[in-house]
Amino acid sequence: MLTDHRHEEILSQLAQTGRVGVTSIAAALAVSDETIRRDLKLLEERGLLRRIHGGAVLPRLDQERPLVERSQLNSREKGRVAALAEGLVEDGMSIFIDTGTTTLAFARRLTTRKLTVTTNSIDIALLLADSPARINLTPGTLRPKDNALVGYDTLDYARRHFFDLAVMGIAACDLAQGWMDYEEHESVLRRALRGQSRRPVLLADSRKFGRQANLQTFELATPLTVVTDRPPPEPFADRFARHDIDVIAT
Repeated sequence: MLTDHRHEEILSQLAQTGRVGVTSIAAALAVSDETIRRDLKLLEERGLLRRIHGGAVLPRLDQERPLVERSQLNSREKGRVAALAEGLVEDGMSIFIDTGTTTLAFARRLTTRKLTVTTNSIDIALLLADSPARINLTPGTLRPKDNALVGYDTLDYARRHFFDLAVMGIAACDLAQGWMDYEEHESVLRRALRGQSRRPVLLADSRKFGRQANLQTFELATPLTVVTDRPPPEPFADRFARHDIDVIAT
């Protein structure tokens, strides 16, 4: 069996059960235990699983920490994603930027651009306050841990407007469950923004692939532009290619 097919089978079983055993998956795929151990090592290096004695489990997820704390995690990867996403921006555009550490990194690159920026992030609004951009802050209920405005008023506001770009963060990307979030507020708002923009854009650093969160926001086949710091792992890349998903990566 080809390596890519083995990896897809391993990740698929992980998504279904949260755990794979070396001996059982080797028997199922008709290969040696040592072959599977090499596969697990490679997949762990890509951040897609965590090896344990006798097998592997899903990687540990960074739970929803305060935004300032999370901004320090994987900052180099998020910076590369932000730089790539800036290439989608043209002066005069109307852009929605939702809350998150990668979208905050993206907003930092817009401080000299002439845009109309709508956001539910107080941090992003303040960051761009002295820029040439016109800033619209959504209504909503303040969520103190990340200075985000959330709730029905936020959602209603987004649904009444249309944007050239909707630039969104995401918590995780799982082969079986698709694009995932931790909280209903983010998930519902992002689904709404996809329908309210000419080009919905997900910013996802490479560590998001092969991880799970609590809620499915989009299926992997959903038409989106995905910006990431390096090409997605093969099982994801193959799925995106089959559904003509626009992937921008270094």
